[in-house]
Amino acid sequence: MLINKKISIGIIIFVVFTQLTFSQDEMFSLIRKIKVDHLGTVGQIDGCEFSKDNYYIIASDNHGTAKVYIRSSGKYVNEVKHIQLNNLKFERAGKVNAVGYSYDRKYFYTGINDHGLKLWNAETYTLAHHFNKTAEVDGADFSSDGKWLAMAADSEVHVYRVTDLTLVHKFTHEKGAVNNLDFNHDNTLLASCASKGEVFITRTSDWKRIRRHKLKSSAKRIFFSPDGTLYALSGRDQYCKIHRTSDGKVVADLKHRGNLKMLPGDDYGDANPAIEALDWSADGQHLLTGGVVDGIMRVWRRADWSLIGYVQAQEANRQIEYINVSSDNEVIVGGDEGVLYHYSFTPPKLLKPFAQEADGIVCLEAEDYDTSLPQGGHSWTVISETGAAEGKCLQALPNDGVEKDKKFARYDPLQDAPKLDYRINFTRKGNYHVWIRAKGNKSDNAVHVGIDGQAVASSDKIESPPSRSNYVWSKATKDKQDAIISISSIGFHTINIWMDEDGIKLDRILLTPEARYDPSDVNGGKGPKGSIRKGQATGQALP
Repeated sequence: MLINKKISIGIIIFVVFTQLTFSQDEMFSLIRKIKVDHLGTVGQIDGCEFSKDNYYIIASDNHGTAKVYIRSSGKYVNEVKHIQLNNLKFERAGKVNAVGYSYDRKYFYTGINDHGLKLWNAETYTLAHHFNKTAEVDGADFSSDGKWLAMAADSEVHVYRVTDLTLVHKFTHEKGAVNNLDFNHDNTLLASCASKGEVFITRTSDWKRIRRHKLKSSAKRIFFSPDGTLYALSGRDQYCKIHRTSDGKVVADLKHRGNLKMLPGDDYGDANPAIEALDWSADGQHLLTGGVVDGIMRVWRRADWSLIGYVQAQEANRQIEYINVSSDNEVIVGGDEGVLYHYSFTPPKLLKPFAQEADGIVCLEAEDYDTSLPQGGHSWTVISETGAAEGKCLQALPNDGVEKDKKFARYDPLQDAPKLDYRINFTRKGNYHVWIRAKGNKSDNAVHVGIDGQAVASSDKIESPPSRSNYVWSKATKDKQDAIISISSIGFHTINIWMDEDGIKLDRILLTPEARYDPSDVNGGKGPKGSIRKGQATGQALP
């Protein structure tokens, strides 16, 4: 019986990944695989990077070695030994966690657990300097002007002047190793994150800390966008948050979905494995993430933070440890199977299908959203419902009796309530009346509606109908006024819906400039046909 169960699990996993990976060629083309660690699946690539001129690839292995390859051919060039292991057994001390080139390609570094950071001459492969010989080094970064080298030394960050290799500054995180460092595009800021969940943004002009985030779990990776206006921060519990650099505010909260559960015998030390790896596309318009134990690298579109594609970048039950994108959009992915995957990456030019206004009406199925963002302990969940127009609706869960209307004028919907986004192509400007088809427990506030990420006073506190048994259309706010949004320009806009009261069942959303239009008189109360989706989808969203 046990044997049959294992066979069944294997069949299920095969089917799942056959389905998940059929669209990967739309964005990614595999150039080659490079077997970096000679021990294969018991090896691990904790660091990999293109040289800044895109000529070389450097990758770590699990046994004290960093290897260099020519990018164009994948040809092995040379290697350096950070430490010499006496056996081939996996050892914590053998993991090379950090590798990278200086911008002028004069140096590269290797960092390792409990053996500090080594700086190597990139031409001769000889040792130039050994920093902090007993420190645990999980991350390092060169500034783009060649002025500084920052390294993680246990719980400290050390910054060295490259010209003479002298220490110019150091600061300390809470107890726990610093996992990642990143200078922004003009070297005015240095980001650092640590295993105890502490994140610093430090100004380099005076080395003053200007921002601190304290997370509940380990912070694994932090990287500025190429234009420096955002930084992406990932960690345990499968989270990745996008922060605005100017004020640290969260503008997007990305969550990996569709992950395989850990297989029998796998031990990753955490019930919710981390997003270990991320990097921005060359133009900063897409974010690539990976890490959880499904081997899938995901692609997120910055314009609306929707998940638009993926690729099976490691074996199905393996961990992605590191992602690096070149300046011309080639991608290397390293993980715990000891194989480096090298791809060309072509970001999609076409957005996913959008809702097209027709004859002054936009009618949307609530569950046909572009983006759904869980926040404030609640999320919009698809459920099957008799009476719903298409047999399904969204319900704000859990249903704990929480409401947001009393503090709507003061609260930040980006952090306080789950959000839905619907991308629409409008053919006219002006005011649109907003209707919702919903089912509520009582006549009370249901949702807030905004546009392009901004809450709108004239469309907040839309009341849910009083019926508990039937779906009813409503456009009345708590102020007994029509819910209205204003479209300032023809073209694409994103309609946002935030939960006001949990438990609400949302079936359809309708927008029209006609004040007298009533969707309850159409199609037996279900309203008009849904708006046509135009455009082409690129990539397959994960479940």
